[in-house]
Amino acid sequence: MNRRFRLLLLAIILALGLTPASASENPPNTPRQMAEGFNRAYTNANFVEAIRWGLKIEESQPGQARHQYNLACVYALAGNEQTAIAWLHRSVENGFRRVTTIENDSDLKILREHPQWAEILAAVRTNAQSYRQAVRQAFSREPPEIVLPPDHDPEFAAPLIVAMHGYGGRPGGYPALWRPAAGKIGAILATPRGLQPRGEGFFWGDLEEADTVIQLTIEYVKQSHLIDDSRIILTGFSQGGFMAMAVGARHPDVFAGIIPMAGGYNPAIDTPDPAPPGAPRFFFMVGGQDNARTQCSDAAEAFEAAGYAVKLRIYPGVGHSFALWTNRELGKALKFVLEN
Repeated sequence: MNRRFRLLLLAIILALGLTPASASENPPNTPRQMAEGFNRAYTNANFVEAIRWGLKIEESQPGQARHQYNLACVYALAGNEQTAIAWLHRSVENGFRRVTTIENDSDLKILREHPQWAEILAAVRTNAQSYRQAVRQAFSREPPEIVLPPDHDPEFAAPLIVAMHGYGGRPGGYPALWRPAAGKIGAILATPRGLQPRGEGFFWGDLEEADTVIQLTIEYVKQSHLIDDSRIILTGFSQGGFMAMAVGARHPDVFAGIIPMAGGYNPAIDTPDPAPPGAPRFFFMVGGQDNARTQCSDAAEAFEAAGYAVKLRIYPGVGHSFALWTNRELGKALKFVLEN
């Protein structure tokens, strides 16, 4: 069962640190309330109710591949094979591209012997290939800025810090904020950009996009600089902090350390698997007056319980603002995640 994808809409809302509205303040038809209604019904195995909520989501946001995939899953769980296949076809037509998800999702068990299953899988793989190519093209048009440390020795394999901006933000301010701390450890800094426009900035469309961009960023830096593979650090602020945490947990063999700043966390879908040997160290940072404070605290507790080395720093009087992190605090975070 792939609950992460099922609850993606709710996870994005939580990742932004938004405060939920009460049912008395708004009728139950906001995107968050519909996502929560679907989540609740799905978790309680009330698939008829989940279908009702799923159809409401589709009506209010038609043509969304992830919603249509969710509907296919709950129809399959309800035993309605033909309707489930029909929703899978719609999802694929609208770009559903998560090959691993559909191949391993136990919700779709009854569909695996369906005559159209192989056709659907092939279409999903085609979508995935097209998506990766599109991301690569977008990445090549707007590659990350690379900042070298002072007195950089090109013959020396340097640490790499990849810093992800927040929702609606831009990577432009991050080099100045990170340069002193990165320079002290001789690290190269790379600042990629989300691909989805939002106002005057950008955001990370989903975890797959963020994951792909981070992989491309590491490859891009390695094309022109020597990188110490044992000292690659991933960090981000707000939505970027959530994505850094999630991508880091997905690839514990790639990163030495993860520094999520003021990011979201939903225990229903983000609880990490047990830490493998050599897992990255996590340094969570959040302001004491930030709406994301509780989520960051819960995330730190969950990762520690899973066996990760974790430190949580809560800064009194600080709200949702990356600019207030001091060079000293960033230095402490780097020191912690690079400890052996």
